[in-house]
Amino acid sequence: MPTATPGLCRFITKPLSWLPPRLHAGGLSLVLNHLLAHSLAGDEMDFLRGKVVSLEVTDLGIRYHLMCKDEGFVPAAPRVEADVRFSGTAHAFLLLAAQREDADSLFFARLLRIEGDTATGLHLKNFLDALGQPPLPSPARHVLERFTDLYGRRCGAMAQSPRLDPGATAL
Repeated sequence: MPTATPGLCRFITKPLSWLPPRLHAGGLSLVLNHLLAHSLAGDEMDFLRGKVVSLEVTDLGIRYHLMCKDEGFVPAAPRVEADVRFSGTAHAFLLLAAQREDADSLFFARLLRIEGDTATGLHLKNFLDALGQPPLPSPARHVLERFTDLYGRRCGAMAQSPRLDPGATAL
């Protein structure tokens, strides 16, 4: 496995830290609203309406606070208590987005965590698993897969959380 390249990783990730959190959340809201438009228009996501979801990318120091409303996802104020929190490394979230790893594998490997209202978190995880392939245009899917590979090779080893005893059980 190639060694991690700290300079390249900082070059890729540092600009993200310059953006205000509200801008991050706004961008993520737009993407989610586009990808989940069909589900948001129906009643499939009613379990999440009115709830705040926090996504924390631990190795980048970025936290997204989103609220699911009738019109879709919107940024929530960071001071609002999240109903459910997902946290993990950028590489773990990339593996999940590119469907290289399923959420259960990442949770059991302690690379992703759920805190707060775990029933809502598990419902959301199962909902996303049931979606299957996200409706990404082919070029975007290709970019996501290539970036996941690049980030994993060059930065993923630096960002991995220490794994717990393989015999330990996940919560």
